Amino acid sequence: MWKAAPLITRLHFMSTTGSGGNKPKRSFTPLIQVFEPHKAQTPPLIPYFKEFWERRAFALELARFADKAEYLESRLGKAWLILNPLFLSLIYVLLVTVLRGGPNKDTGLSTLAHILIGIFMFYFAQNIISDGAQSITAGGRLILNQAFPRALLPFSSAVRAFGQFWPTIPTYFAVVLIGKVFYPKTEIPLADLNYLWAPFIIAALAITAFGLSLIFAVMNVYFRDTSKLLTYTTRIWLYGSPVLWKPEMLHGWHRIFIYINPFGPTLAATYHVWIDGVRPANSELIGMGVWVVLAMVIGTYFFTSRERDFAVRI
Repeated sequence: MWKAAPLITRLHFMSTTGSGGNKPKRSFTPLIQVFEPHKAQTPPLIPYFKEFWERRAFALELARFADKAEYLESRLGKAWLILNPLFLSLIYVLLVTVLRGGPNKDTGLSTLAHILIGIFMFYFAQNIISDGAQSITAGGRLILNQAFPRALLPFSSAVRAFGQFWPTIPTYFAVVLIGKVFYPKTEIPLADLNYLWAPFIIAALAITAFGLSLIFAVMNVYFRDTSKLLTYTTRIWLYGSPVLWKPEMLHGWHRIFIYINPFGPTLAATYHVWIDGVRPANSELIGMGVWVVLAMVIGTYFFTSRERDFAVRI
């Protein structure tokens, strides 16, 4: 029975000193890695993560290059990153207002602020997942010609998503500040110690989304329609998350729907910190931690165990 055993060669350059104190000469020692048919298994993780960290600059440059390719370094491109979710938030506010039977001066600004920060956070996670899911198939030439930890490609998508996310934070404060001029009685904190929880919440959301992007990246290699299916899945995911509705609207056993959602505890904590001005509930912190661990453990195992098969499938 015929078996394929492709070879990948990397050249490691070493410096040697010539005779008589001459300038160092560059020589190389070839390192040949033989990839044979195998069952799904993870590589040695310590060397893998070490090389992943040493090549992190590659992921940063790749994210910057992808932004340039989409003209996101121009002023108009950066403005659209903010205007798109901002306009979408206004549409959802109108929808929620109609469903509630009309506008309410006491809760109008808080509703806008809740939906606005929720949309910003959810789109951040959605971009990590959707771009990460396509990162392997889009980077096919790199995979076929270079030897590096493939997880750097989804990680690059996560870095790029964060670069698109952070300008929305000043936008949120600007909208709330302007809204308080017209609705001064609205109690939305602008400077509160509980905002110190925000970096941890954002980090938990990013890590969870990155772990999920590793899973969807593998699925997209084997089933190319996965990225198209994600477009509809994330829209339903948005409606099932505490973005268009408050976490307190669920009572009793119905609150389980918040915690079975990978983004549910994080978005609920976002509401309490950014809108109510209180610390996240202990159950939300535990839920965030559980989903971070589950997403990273499952995503890392699923991705690294299938990584060697990517070059054949692309």
